Amino acid sequence: MKSFEDYKVVQKFPVLKAYMQHFQQTSLMNDLPGLLSFFMIQGQVALPYVRIPTGDSWLDPRVHVFWIQPSRTGKSVAWNFVGDVLDNIGVDATMFSTGTDAGLVGSFKTTTIGSGKEKEEVTEQVDGLLAGKKALNFDEGSILLIPNKHSQETVLYLQTACNPVGSGNNVLVKHMKDGTIECESLVSLWITTYPPKGVKEYVLTKGIFQRVLLYWAHWDMDMRQTVSNMRLSTFWKQGKKTSMSREKIYDYFKGREKALRDRLLNLSQTPFNEWDSMTREDQEDLVQEHMWEMFTKGDDYTTALFQAADEIYDLVRNMDPALSEVVASFTPGVENYLGIISLHIAILDESWVVTGEHVDLAHDLLFDLFRNLISWLEDEVEVGMKEGEKAAMKEKLRKAYDACATYELDGAGDGWRRKASVITQYMAQTGVSKSTADRHMALHGPQMFNPRKYSKRVYIRMKGETA
Repeated sequence: MKSFEDYKVVQKFPVLKAYMQHFQQTSLMNDLPGLLSFFMIQGQVALPYVRIPTGDSWLDPRVHVFWIQPSRTGKSVAWNFVGDVLDNIGVDATMFSTGTDAGLVGSFKTTTIGSGKEKEEVTEQVDGLLAGKKALNFDEGSILLIPNKHSQETVLYLQTACNPVGSGNNVLVKHMKDGTIECESLVSLWITTYPPKGVKEYVLTKGIFQRVLLYWAHWDMDMRQTVSNMRLSTFWKQGKKTSMSREKIYDYFKGREKALRDRLLNLSQTPFNEWDSMTREDQEDLVQEHMWEMFTKGDDYTTALFQAADEIYDLVRNMDPALSEVVASFTPGVENYLGIISLHIAILDESWVVTGEHVDLAHDLLFDLFRNLISWLEDEVEVGMKEGEKAAMKEKLRKAYDACATYELDGAGDGWRRKASVITQYMAQTGVSKSTADRHMALHGPQMFNPRKYSKRVYIRMKGETA
């Protein structure tokens, strides 16, 4: 994956670069999740004021993240920074590790008042964690991936919570002996987990994963050691200077919320002192009434969306047909997030017009995320791969190698193949994506081939072969 500094959106907006500099001091080498956390926070900031119209429906600006990565690689500690930002900008945040449906959806509490003939029992609804507006951190998301009745109900509640705010489909309902619990969920989900056994199969069958930005990363021992060395180098050493203080990052989020609120109230000619006293229903009506005016699209916006979608579908078309149909079920979610993240970039740009450039910057992030998802879902490389599976993969690499043209290199003899050509041939013969082909080459190539760089290109030749 790219460094955060390689993304054009980071290069364009200093506040995003500064945010990532701070994030990196807490969670090392987790660049893409760090960028997603920025938009998760901004989604909560924008939620009360913005809807994204889509024909006769709409999306809301929330960003939900599901992060799957091995233990002790910086997932949990990332929330230390994210939670600190949320706290300092006045956005509610809480954590959930385990509990009952009542803890998520709500329950009834009965209190006895008075005594004797005056005794009276009063029942009131107690809100669960999914009720209301907040960022919700599931630090042990593995509980959602264990197929049992409780986890299945929890996943259904989370799916409901992800439905567009104001649609009515984001209202959680649970029937209990004391009555029916109904609560509207405006949460943004931040879910992290290590990769439990069989997680792929579960991801492919549960709808929650089409509603979140799903990020997976494999950490090998070299990456772990790199991070260890980075951490050890910080002992008795002051932290790196950043381009912007945390306080200025807090001010950015507070300033964007004020700008969004002011625009909505000015468009609706609503007195500023009335907004806080309005009911949730009245606020939602106001937001939906003016969602076409809060932001407008630029002339090149739709074309940019089509071009981004073309590149996304090109990834799917080149896959194995059996898996491409499965992966295609994730594309509507990616398309929704193209609209959502491009809106976020317009907010960053302090623009009330969402342009093609904003779409392109969003696509730069989401394309990498989607390509990473495809690579994970189609990857044959598993821990403890059997010898027969290793041999089969090596044989496929050999066939791709044999199908490529040979070259003679000055001073190195004949019989060399361009490494890029071998990878392209491997993709064509096996139907895997480029990132998966690159990983398979990295896994087995050192044992099979000798590399040589010539005229800025990398060539390989089978070990044991000579000119």
